[in-house]
Amino acid sequence: MPYNILILGAAYGSLLASKMLFGGHKIHHICLPAEADLINAEGFRVRLPVKGRKDPVVLDSTKLPGKVTAGPATGVNPKDYDLIGLAMQEPQYRSPGVKELLDAVAKSRVPCMSIM
Repeated sequence: MPYNILILGAAYGSLLASKMLFGGHKIHHICLPAEADLINAEGFRVRLPVKGRKDPVVLDSTKLPGKVTAGPATGVNPKDYDLIGLAMQEPQYRSPGVKELLDAVAKSRVPCMSIM
């Protein structure tokens, strides 16, 4: 059964999301408008260097079984998700909208994990 997963952060969150997309889960990133536009239009690619290989392994979100979307922090209800990943640098959590979303995440009691 696929889960609905909310990830705060697109840069660090893309690595976490790419691995969850392999499981067919639905990921929604919270990020800046330009990042959200790009993710929604083209997905994302994570390049992983591998020892002994000339070229990195490329994980393309559009070719994985899950689905990824992105948008701003406003209008997001953490209770709509099964898991929340915190993948932003600490200063970003003070940004308008993100600060309020983080407070709602804490009050939602939805399982949460941090990769920072």
